[in-house]
Amino acid sequence: MSTSENDNGKGGADAGDDGRDIQKSLTREGHVVWFYEHRKYLGFEWDELAREIKKSPVADPEHAIYFDTLAHAVVASDKLISPSLILYSPGKGLPPKVRG
Repeated sequence: MSTSENDNGKGGADAGDDGRDIQKSLTREGHVVWFYEHRKYLGFEWDELAREIKKSPVADPEHAIYFDTLAHAVVASDKLISPSLILYSPGKGLPPKVRG
């Protein structure tokens, strides 16, 4: 495995041969959906046109949706088109683990 830099300048984490770079740490405990090809997380953003908050890929892990269980994260990512992984963060500043 190798180490690389994220697009946002934060340190990258272990990267497999397929380039699935992940953050060295996330902002809190929980499961997150990571769109590794786009280097984004499943999160919430304001949709001005619809005038509501919608699920959307976000670059900042602070704005990611942190699910309590692996099952909730899997269900949330079930109908998404972009390839993704489920990461588990044991807590702020701790390295996340790939769960699925």
